[in-house]
Amino acid sequence: MKTHSKIFAALLSILAVAACLNLNRVEAATGPRESRKAAIKETAARQSKVKMSAKPASGDAVGEARFAWYLFLQAMAPSNGPNGPLAFENWTEQCQLNPNMIGCPSQSSLAASGKKGAKRTRTLHGSALARKMVGANLNQPGIECNPMTTGSLGGYPAPSNVTSTATFCEEVFANPAEAAFVNAKGLTTLTGQQTYGNANGGAITFPWSTVEVKDEWVPVSSFNNPTFSCPDPTNSLYTETINGTCYALVGLHISSKVLPNWLWATFEPNSNVTNPNRCDPTLYDTCFDPWGTTSSQPYGKGQPVPQSQPLNQAMSAAGLNQAFNNYFLTGVQTQFVSNGNAVPLGSSFVEFNAGVLPGQASCITCHRYAYFDGKQPPQGQPEDNFGGPPNGWPSVGYACNQNQNGNCTPVVPNSTSQDFSWMLGLMPYNNPVGKSSSPAGKMK
Repeated sequence: MKTHSKIFAALLSILAVAACLNLNRVEAATGPRESRKAAIKETAARQSKVKMSAKPASGDAVGEARFAWYLFLQAMAPSNGPNGPLAFENWTEQCQLNPNMIGCPSQSSLAASGKKGAKRTRTLHGSALARKMVGANLNQPGIECNPMTTGSLGGYPAPSNVTSTATFCEEVFANPAEAAFVNAKGLTTLTGQQTYGNANGGAITFPWSTVEVKDEWVPVSSFNNPTFSCPDPTNSLYTETINGTCYALVGLHISSKVLPNWLWATFEPNSNVTNPNRCDPTLYDTCFDPWGTTSSQPYGKGQPVPQSQPLNQAMSAAGLNQAFNNYFLTGVQTQFVSNGNAVPLGSSFVEFNAGVLPGQASCITCHRYAYFDGKQPPQGQPEDNFGGPPNGWPSVGYACNQNQNGNCTPVVPNSTSQDFSWMLGLMPYNNPVGKSSSPAGKMK
């Protein structure tokens, strides 16, 4: 990995260490809850001189957008030369943490993909959320992609440019800090998570240097009259040939534990072919990026704004693929509510094709429901509450069914908090790494 990727890891480690030092110093005088607030404030102040990598204060829209782009630049920078893999593609894909994870493709499926002449096999898989919402068995062998939403969703029509057989694939990558934590703490099974939680006040807390990337890919065959290929001559989409098939990157979620409730950011290309409903307020929300664009205000569908000069300069300095000049930050989320109103965040591609109804997308709210209730789920299914709120609980705003003050409790009392990570909810109940999860064969 290039030097700037190592610098990125080091900077985030500095943030985490500084926060821990501040926490230890003030805890005795102020108590645990107050000390964390003080640590966050003091660490943010001490790091304010660091340019893009400065830890943002929750609610600081410019600082949040700047830090989101910092994460993007580090993740999307090429490694091992200008034509090498993107930096995050060298991280640990979630199926590598435990091949028995719910929803991972089978060994035979991966072997078949590897025979297509690809230089290396990637672990593409379907969206666990999308399959959960339609009641599919997530361990159906050989399934690597999901059907796209080609009909109406909550009265909102699908884009007219998709084919009737359109599909999309997903990957979820954990950075080295997160992967090391999951492995070291025995969190690759639900029972292991519960054991760890019982010894730590019922909660799993990732290190503050944790970063996750979820990327969404669509094959060229998913669109009528596609205008992209591999490589894309128009430089409007970032494309890769993965396992022998040409894909376009159409959605990217980046989340960081740099704040206690994480920082959530989603990016989309400005493409009428793959993302024609980007920034549509009647779908999920307008777009808002006061640092990476020239607009200080939210903007809607059909109102593209230029990227800012600081962002263009940063992309050039990082050596990013030219296509990323056509990718935009949809929005950043660090709070459940602002001024009494629920804060939405959703991707016109990712959430729509996962079946999230219009107006019901919020990363921070959805992931706050990540708790393990201690019950063994049915074969081929993730933990009982995987994928978002149960009936009667909100999809946006605080993840509480009553007393909307942010002091939320899990749906099932005494559950183990998974620190906003649905990745943990997909871990098998008690199948350790290297053991077959079903008679159908070891998953990978």
